[in-house]
Amino acid sequence: MNSQLIQQGRAAYRAGDFSAAAQMLGAAKTPDEIMGEADHLRGNALMHLGMYAEAAEAYAAALNDGTYGKRGALLTNRGKALAAVGDYTTAAQAFSAATQDASYATPFKAYLGLGNALFQSGDYANAGTAFRQAAIDGANPAPAAALGELGRCFIKLGRPADAVETYRTAIDFAGPRDDTRALNAGMGQALSAAGRPSDALDAFNAATADGIYQLTSEQADELARVHDSLAALSAQTAMATAPAPAMDAPAVDPLDPTGATGQFMPDPSDTGFFTLSESEMVQQDRQDRKQAKVRRRHRHTGLKVFIVLLLLILIAAGGLGFVYTRGFGFPSQESVVTDLFQAAGDGDTAKAESCLASSLSEDAKSMIISSIPQGATVSVEGMDQSMTETTAKVKASLSKGGEQEYTVKFVRSDNHIGWAVSSLDMDFSAADNQ
Repeated sequence: MNSQLIQQGRAAYRAGDFSAAAQMLGAAKTPDEIMGEADHLRGNALMHLGMYAEAAEAYAAALNDGTYGKRGALLTNRGKALAAVGDYTTAAQAFSAATQDASYATPFKAYLGLGNALFQSGDYANAGTAFRQAAIDGANPAPAAALGELGRCFIKLGRPADAVETYRTAIDFAGPRDDTRALNAGMGQALSAAGRPSDALDAFNAATADGIYQLTSEQADELARVHDSLAALSAQTAMATAPAPAMDAPAVDPLDPTGATGQFMPDPSDTGFFTLSESEMVQQDRQDRKQAKVRRRHRHTGLKVFIVLLLLILIAAGGLGFVYTRGFGFPSQESVVTDLFQAAGDGDTAKAESCLASSLSEDAKSMIISSIPQGATVSVEGMDQSMTETTAKVKASLSKGGEQEYTVKFVRSDNHIGWAVSSLDMDFSAADNQ
């Protein structure tokens, strides 16, 4: 057992160099030597590298170390590795065994994995039972995601009404770690299956409103069916309300000199003015005054146009105020965090500091910039937005092939329109390092 290589492997893993970590930890011991910690960490590194079959073997080796413990975590990770290579049956067995470990602090992870494995195997009823267990686990910080998966099971089981209620509950309980866009997309599927295409369209629009979330192929197909249903309903409504076709009437020529149409050309010499009686002249005067009123009303057209433009401006201002309270701004949160990582990676300290909140001390700014790995590219996985603060889940793809998740908090910038980063913390909860 080479303790120096194990220490170097740990350091490489923490630095995100998963390839070096896997090699060092693998070389630190012979295959017949038992050390659960080394095999556990090696399995995690292999998972980051996408070498799932090898990771499953590493976790199996770690399970041979009875003194190491962490049986529930090892079985859950082994189940994830097996599911990644498509062996859902063996994966379900590993997840199920993990749920039996009374010392396992986060059994909801095993239930989530079990639900996914059973769902992929087509066992939607038992998958739903597993997702329900994950949702009600008090240790689960994001039960809404498990409820969303339960909603998928209800749809597959032909119970769209139950799916709608499950998604509604999931959206109500959604927190900063939950992706409400995915939940709204699932709600759209459920509402469409329940025969409510108009409500389904609203749910799909809510899912894609920020332009970040991309519908799955299954959700995109369901959205297409929603559009087809609404188009068919619109056509039926139009046919039901269309006026009956008018009977063809004979064309009437008002200037027909022969009188064949019953309309005679008037005599140019007949003005009718000199033959008007006094009462007819009074009536004519009334008509003239009515026409004068109409002309005066027409003179106010400019005022009406001004009022309409004013109303449009007020509506636009109200719309801008609404999106501001929902957390939108320019530059956006995604743009700011992308610029921050790129500037820090390029060594452009001035530009990186411009992405940070002005209220931070110089030491705090330097600490954030120095913690950003060089050459990393980021993507925003989810956001909890409000008018003045935003918390985002950000995934960084490291230059050496690994990934690291961060929790990034934003505040409004000094101009109160855009956003600036106020804190950036590494999030190891999803790194499979249990």
